[in-house]
Amino acid sequence: MTIGLLLPLSNTHLGMSRDFVDGFNSLLKLKEHTTTIIIKKESVGLGGIEKEVYDKAEKLLVSDDVDILIAYIDEKVTAMIYTLVQASGKLLIVVNPGANHPYNWIAQPSVIHLTLQHAFLCWLTGRLAGTNSADNKEAAYASSFYDCGYLHSADMVKNFTVSGGNVLYNYVNNQAYNENFEISQLNDFLTATPDCKNILAVYDEKPASLFYDRLNNYKSSFSSRLYVSPMMMTEKAFELMGAGYHFSIEGHLPWQPALDTTENKNFVNTCSRPASIFSLLGWESALIIDEIITNYSGDVQEGEAIVEHLKKSPMAGPRGQMKLDAETLYYTTGFGRFNMEAGTLYGAVERITDFEEDWKTFSSLDTEGAVTGWTNTYLCY
Repeated sequence: MTIGLLLPLSNTHLGMSRDFVDGFNSLLKLKEHTTTIIIKKESVGLGGIEKEVYDKAEKLLVSDDVDILIAYIDEKVTAMIYTLVQASGKLLIVVNPGANHPYNWIAQPSVIHLTLQHAFLCWLTGRLAGTNSADNKEAAYASSFYDCGYLHSADMVKNFTVSGGNVLYNYVNNQAYNENFEISQLNDFLTATPDCKNILAVYDEKPASLFYDRLNNYKSSFSSRLYVSPMMMTEKAFELMGAGYHFSIEGHLPWQPALDTTENKNFVNTCSRPASIFSLLGWESALIIDEIITNYSGDVQEGEAIVEHLKKSPMAGPRGQMKLDAETLYYTTGFGRFNMEAGTLYGAVERITDFEEDWKTFSSLDTEGAVTGWTNTYLCY
């Protein structure tokens, strides 16, 4: 079997593609598939130039005649290669953190999606903020110039609003992520509006650490309740934390390195590089390939037939059971609900495995209307 990989670059997460390939190869080695699989790789840069993505996908599917294409690209450019994939008849596995969702949820019969569910998890966190804040439904929204260009921000705010919340202030930071990072404008608002204790925050892990550190220096943030995006709950996001924050932090995250399951321990202990969310996506992509090699008996270039097989074939992964949703052709899996009380150093994580109804609701939401934002793959900047 020949597998094509479309891989991104990132100016911030420099090891993104190396981690992905390490996770992918580590699972194949564990399952003893390394001698039966040929891998062909192409780089798509930051993943935002549609023609470049199309040309590289065409090379792998047509010129190199790979059996299956795994593309680490975002939803906004994925649609550009649908006709190419349909003409080939082959399986396309779209991989990304899931900060965007598609323009519509109409599934393409030979295209499946494997993500970290960031938009879905932010949507859940927006509802959590609205539910927890029965006594105070007002909030400030804080994000970066980069992060606010993806739909996970809108999903968090929308579900907070649906839950009865009201965003009083929007703060978008466009500064470099260094010692000059500051949030004085947000602090001015919080000082002038002391009853607004809720903050909806969407940041990548580096600006998250700076945001937490700066916010902790202002008395206006004392007793605030932060509801945050998944990247704000990674280990690196807390690297500047001292004795604890003056505010609480809640949210949903896709994966915890310390998750005490056999599948997660195998993943963490088998990878050559330190396990990350990127190697996690590589490992899970290889799990799908292992399922096809091991249990699918048809033509490996018949994408629709493979999809029908995968619909009936849940798999055990590091995050829990991976199940292909028959309606959307997105893989869903368990996740964690994070809570760090003010003044503490460690957050508690509750595993959530009963989420089917929430996913059905989320994936049924109307996505029509004008949408702007970045086309490059999330975290590729």
